[in-house]
Parts: sequence; structure tokens; C-alpha cells
Amino acid sequence: MAEHNVVETLEMVDKAKTREEKREILKSRENYATQALLQLNYHPDVQWHLPKGTPPYTPSQVADSTEGSIHFEVKKLNYYVKGGGHNLSMLKRESMFVQLLERVDPEDAKLLIAVKDQNLSYKGLSYKLVRDVWPDLLPEVEEIEDAEVVVVSKPKKKSKKTVDVED
Repeated sequence: MAEHNVVETLEMVDKAKTREEKREILKSRENYATQALLQLNYHPDVQWHLPKGTPPYTPSQVADSTEGSIHFEVKKLNYYVKGGGHNLSMLKRESMFVQLLERVDPEDAKLLIAVKDQNLSYKGLSYKLVRDVWPDLLPEVEEIEDAEVVVVSKPKKKSKKTVDVED
């Protein structure tokens, strides 16, 4: 498999007009990194061992980052997900993730943060499209719909009434 730039691939999907064009782009630019990142973003069983949001990091200078490094680094993302088999403290895990973000191309770092937050936002890129292109990558939609949904409601605010008590 060729190591096509993952961000470029997703931007091409974003610009494609039809679902068939989007499918063809994903299929023709297929590689391990693209599949792994899409699986980490969309798979319902993936839970990240990192807090949501952008951690404080210094983006690498484009000249400093190794071309295609995300293809190498994606293999290490199991350090940051539940079930990855690594017994690390949260501090160590977060520190490693920041170092990862500082090693890769700045655009790849933004992509990794979006995947970590399971919040990839490219027009037309969806669970259904990824499942359609690579059926073995994600479980069938019915499995997700059968999952129990827990609704958490916010507690009602108590009114602050003052009571005067006479002696």
C-alpha cells in the first residue's frame, strides 16, 4: 500500500461531490494509517485514555517533521486507548502524546487531536461511508443501534430562598 498523505486524502474526500467519488478516493488512496485513524475515530468500542481537547504543545516546524511520519507513529496509538495493553500513568501517557504531536507535521497533529476526540469533520466522511469502503473495519450499524443509551440529565437548580426566623 502506498503511503498517501492522510490529511490530503481526507481533504479530497471533503471536496468530492458524490458519495461514489468519496468511496473511490478512499479506496484508491488506501493505506494502514488512513484506515487506523478512521477506525479510531468511528469505532464505537474505542475509548481514549486521554482528556478531550487540545493539550498544550508546540507544533513542529514543517521542515523539522519527517515526511510520512504519521504512517510510522500511527502504530503507537495503542498506548493511548483502553485495551492497548500498556500500564502507564496518566501523566506519562499525556506526556508521550504531547511529544507525539510535537514530532509530526502540524496538520497531522491537528488530525490526531480530532481523532482522539472522535471528532473528525470532513464533509461527507461518515461512519457509513467508512463501513461501506472497508466493511471489516467497523461493526455493522445495527450493533450500535442496539446499544443501550443512557441519558444523563442535569440536576435541577434549587432556588435560593431566605427564611426569616423570629426569636
